[in-house]
Amino acid sequence: MFIDRLLLKTFRNYVHETISFSPEINVISGANGSGKTNILEAIYIASHIKSFRNCTDKDIIQWGKHEYYISVQVKNADISTIEIGTSVSDQQSGKKVKIDGKEIKKLSDFYGKINVVAFFPDDTVIISGTPDVIRRYFDRLISKVDKEYIELLTSFRKILKNRNRLLKDIPYKRDIIKQLDIWDSMYSDCASALVIKRKQYIEHFNTYFKTLYKELSGFNDDLTIKYYASLHNENVTDVKNELSKKRNIDIQMGTTTLGPHRDVYVIYGNENTMFKSYASTGQRRLASIAMKLSEVSLIYDIKKSKSIVLLDDVLSELDDDRRKNVLQKLIDGNHQVIITCASSNDVNFVDNYKHLQVVHNRVSE
Repeated sequence: MFIDRLLLKTFRNYVHETISFSPEINVISGANGSGKTNILEAIYIASHIKSFRNCTDKDIIQWGKHEYYISVQVKNADISTIEIGTSVSDQQSGKKVKIDGKEIKKLSDFYGKINVVAFFPDDTVIISGTPDVIRRYFDRLISKVDKEYIELLTSFRKILKNRNRLLKDIPYKRDIIKQLDIWDSMYSDCASALVIKRKQYIEHFNTYFKTLYKELSGFNDDLTIKYYASLHNENVTDVKNELSKKRNIDIQMGTTTLGPHRDVYVIYGNENTMFKSYASTGQRRLASIAMKLSEVSLIYDIKKSKSIVLLDDVLSELDDDRRKNVLQKLIDGNHQVIITCASSNDVNFVDNYKHLQVVHNRVSE
């Protein structure tokens, strides 16, 4: 699987730009602020619907315009084209997604259609960030390889929202408390299935992560990621019993205090010590890269499909040996790689690659 062509219309600094890629290594160079990362952002949106940046669709649309359009043509995949169009006005906003010309309504019918794994400078948040940040990372990863998981997650979030709304209303309408039985039953089914899948996938993920961190870092740390479910048991009946015991507390708090939305992933190093409590900035960077490389391996292992790997000025933070090590693993795996850097000198150890330059809001070969 690889991206053959990307078309952008009124997307950030690009008015109308068509970019062709090599199925192997692609290097995008240009001055800071020239729009290199915007190209990666468009590809990321085409695979995740949302930007990796903390921004709205209105922020992405070119100044003075009211819409943007992305088209991605892929090869060696089950699909050939993904299109995303977004329009924003004072009255309304909307986004349409099409795969091979057919409009997609459900997230589960879109997510994971193309395998994009992105490396960004702020990725250390998946190592040392808050529990919800790390939990979202694994939710996105599992959703890429397991359609049932994203359907469960979508249902769970809707059920959780409705249960919480009911909990807030109960103190003012005591007669509606019986409705909790219905929501608790649906909640337990979804929560149980999610926890079971999370346990399975983190065990699989760790088989890659431990080895890759050692290879990249050269350190002897035996890293492992442990998953802690807030529910004591994933059995549906046990989940219902736990919810029942917490019902009065949930009503007082006006929120659901147990469940997958409270789960935690923790990275441990040697002697079962929390990694982020002693890791240097460099060690956290290497651990985040090891996690993304593990993601590439997991996707291939489950889907038997190569990934499109985006590297946004990440290699410049590594020394020469580690830079070569990371790229060599991707090259050996025959994954398409798209790298942004200030100068092509940052990748002068790569023998063959397609070089794209961004100058004055245009991309040239």
